[in-house]
Amino acid sequence: MSNTITFYFDFVSPYSYLAQTQMAKLAKETGANIEYEPVLMGGLYKEQGAQIPASNPNKAAWINKDCRLWAKHYDVPFSWVKPFPFNSIPLLRAVLWLKVHEPNSVAAFIDATFNAIWQGKLDVTSESELAKHIYGLDIDAKALFAGTQEDSIKQQLKENVLLAVNKGFFGLPGFTVGNELFFGQDRLMFVKDAFHAQRDAS
Repeated sequence: MSNTITFYFDFVSPYSYLAQTQMAKLAKETGANIEYEPVLMGGLYKEQGAQIPASNPNKAAWINKDCRLWAKHYDVPFSWVKPFPFNSIPLLRAVLWLKVHEPNSVAAFIDATFNAIWQGKLDVTSESELAKHIYGLDIDAKALFAGTQEDSIKQQLKENVLLAVNKGFFGLPGFTVGNELFFGQDRLMFVKDAFHAQRDAS
């Protein structure tokens, strides 16, 4: 039996942020290890010939309201990012580099970065603000910045998009428990149930 729940996410996804606020609780309740897989959401849509949800004004308005409702439900801060969408590629590459070189820093980096973006503390359009954020974390920031430009890291992010498509994802966040796939931060109860069922069956 695998002791892993895999979380597919993009920092540009507000629902991924909401899911991340629940990861520590999910890990505690299940005893699972959370494996993080960054996926470029724009690439995921492009690969399947789909438009981003925010391109529909009515849907965008609902997503804004829905996210605020879920943030209130979880009792977590939420502030809509402007401009939206934003370029999350450097941050996604940073996660991939950390997974290889500083794996013990991955979860903390993701949590801190999601919180900084979606709680209104970080101007994601400012390179200096991004640099300040990363230098404030307990990681080798200089090596991280250089690592995001490595061809292998760039290629891995492209491959993660194809991985997500091949697994059946059409948006983010997503989760896998063994061979089971779940979409949406509002499906965490089913993720939890699937993990327990897998454990009980082993």
